[in-house]
Amino acid sequence: MERRKILLGSGAVLATVLAGCSSSETDEETGDDSSFGDDDDGYDDDGYEGDDDDGDDGEVPGFDGDVETDSDKVAVTDVTHDSGTVSVDVETDTTDTDELYKELEVVGHDLAYAVTDPDRFKRDVEIIELYIEHDGAHVLGLIVDVQWLLDYLEDEISRKELKDKIVDSKR
Repeated sequence: MERRKILLGSGAVLATVLAGCSSSETDEETGDDSSFGDDDDGYDDDGYEGDDDDGDDGEVPGFDGDVETDSDKVAVTDVTHDSGTVSVDVETDTTDTDELYKELEVVGHDLAYAVTDPDRFKRDVEIIELYIEHDGAHVLGLIVDVQWLLDYLEDEISRKELKDKIVDSKR
């Protein structure tokens, strides 16, 4: 019986050693940073250089979908594009309506500055729908006209005026 335990134990040790030898964690660094799919040849993975996104994959043309807000009370959680409509999901941790409306000033500003190509954005997007949620429950729906964002970017309306237009659009 003792002999079987020793043989079994040595087999387990041998398997562990062999597995360790084939691990890539302990491989030596070769200084060659080329790995599969990580060739920095100046081209995107699709073979094209530059931002030629046509929005067919849910991306918003002329818009950076990774919108980050400078607020502790609200956060953009999702941005999707479908048939000229951009849907923006915003999570809030406040239930105070006045405080939420103040935070919409930040959201409006950040949405405007997420526009990377105003001409393309205006051509491909008709309307932005804001869905405000608190703890997973829908609390407010708002519409943002694309022209409002562009007017704000061109300093034709103030930050407060942009917020007021957004708040007045509630459905």
